[in-house]
Amino acid sequence: MARRKVVNRRPSTGARRTVTATVTQGSVDLDDRPLTITPARDGKRLLVTLPYEVTVVDARTLQVERSIPMKNAAPSLAEANKDGALWLGGHHLHFGSIFATTYRKVGSKLAGYVDRLSLVRPGLLCGVGSQGEVLWDVAKETPVHRRKIGEHPTFGLVSLGGRAIWADGSASAWVIEPEHASGYTQLRFKHTSEEPPAREGIVALGATTRDRCVLAARDGGVAWFAPNLRLEGERFPRGLAPRQATPLAVAGDERWIYVLRPRGILHRFLVAQLRAHPTEPEEDPPMLPEAQECRLRWPASAMALLQREGQATRLVLGGPQAEGLLGRLWRCDPETLEWRELGLGERRLVEPAPKDDDGKREVPDFTPTRSKISGPPLAELKVDAILGDAGGKVRITTGHGSLLERPVATVAADEVMPADTVVLSAMIRPREGTARPALLLWPGVRDDGERDPPEPVWLVWGDSPRGWTPLTTPKIREQGWSRPDLFPMQVALAGVPKVSGNREALSERWSDAEHFDALARECKHMLKVIW
Repeated sequence: MARRKVVNRRPSTGARRTVTATVTQGSVDLDDRPLTITPARDGKRLLVTLPYEVTVVDARTLQVERSIPMKNAAPSLAEANKDGALWLGGHHLHFGSIFATTYRKVGSKLAGYVDRLSLVRPGLLCGVGSQGEVLWDVAKETPVHRRKIGEHPTFGLVSLGGRAIWADGSASAWVIEPEHASGYTQLRFKHTSEEPPAREGIVALGATTRDRCVLAARDGGVAWFAPNLRLEGERFPRGLAPRQATPLAVAGDERWIYVLRPRGILHRFLVAQLRAHPTEPEEDPPMLPEAQECRLRWPASAMALLQREGQATRLVLGGPQAEGLLGRLWRCDPETLEWRELGLGERRLVEPAPKDDDGKREVPDFTPTRSKISGPPLAELKVDAILGDAGGKVRITTGHGSLLERPVATVAADEVMPADTVVLSAMIRPREGTARPALLLWPGVRDDGERDPPEPVWLVWGDSPRGWTPLTTPKIREQGWSRPDLFPMQVALAGVPKVSGNREALSERWSDAEHFDALARECKHMLKVIW
């Protein structure tokens, strides 16, 4: 006898049921500028590192799923081989998940070894940092290899074929073989000077979808290696200015290698020409140019490549907006960009300097520098002094040391030296809220054309605790604010003096004494910001 099945139906409410499609957007705003973009192993998500934060983004819709707060200004990550687990690096090593905003600390005495992370193979994690390199056994949570050296920068880390490849800014990239970790293999450009100058240093690493390793140097050169680490090709763009040649990110597929450069410039270099179609072998495919360049829609600082089986290549780009205080993530089809041919040349090698047999010494550098600044610390600078008349003087401070403990002195504009940090009086109006006093620290370097000036630093008058506070993500959280509530913000400077040194250009609309006075009167009248 067949069993009767009782179906309980819900009573109808009379409301019409609506099925909505998933909304796909071309770009998404972020709380800060992206540092790196890493596609997840399943291709469904993008892992974007920001200063003090890791953001998980849906790869198809570009919608932010969750944000993981971090305590490091430049966090790094490596996805485990299953279950969406994440290894988070920076000052310490942490273990978390794509699906959670919490994480736990793993190991000890790893500071300076886990600035960058990469999973070499299942169960083996590689970390490199300013103090050395480490291979970490995931199951035992112990290091199987550690090398400590003097402090140095790190510019990239990738894993290919069970090896870890990293760069320290020199003319060589270094290969760590887990089975032979006592000695490292070097990867170099074929055309490298006998005594390589700084411009030949490798400052970006990448990998293609066919497991090629890509090296990018400061002078604009690009080289790629086969999976067996044999050099396959290298290219040198012609006519690039030193500051324009610096690579920011590298990615590639079976056809092209893409190199992101400053000011929204994207280069691509041909790896292999098109092959004849198997059903129409008599028709020759068109010849592709060796190198091309284009200008992106917005300036970008990070890049990743998405390629699923049977689908065209897509680029995911991230960059700053709102004077670099917010970020943006967008996706584009590289074949829809307006490419133009890029000229190629040869690397100009530097001859080794002759040995000094005559006892001649190098000419000393007579650029004036300030050895010490005497004055009260920045934390004791009064708001009334900022809002008042400076009497034609300029406030300066140092570019090093604890931010709020740096001494402040007042000098004439012609006495400011190139390496001095100028303290500019400012008023800001956040996106949400009333106007409040602020300081803009405007650092500089010697104008030699080789170094980029440091970025300006913002300080505002906070409420809790009351005093000057940097506009960094941890301090913003401490005040109970959020970055979208603050930025973009209106800025009014009391004035921008003409001083010596190579300094980052400030927006012309910021220098507005009348707007500065109006915001100062508003701040005093509202009585919402107390000092």
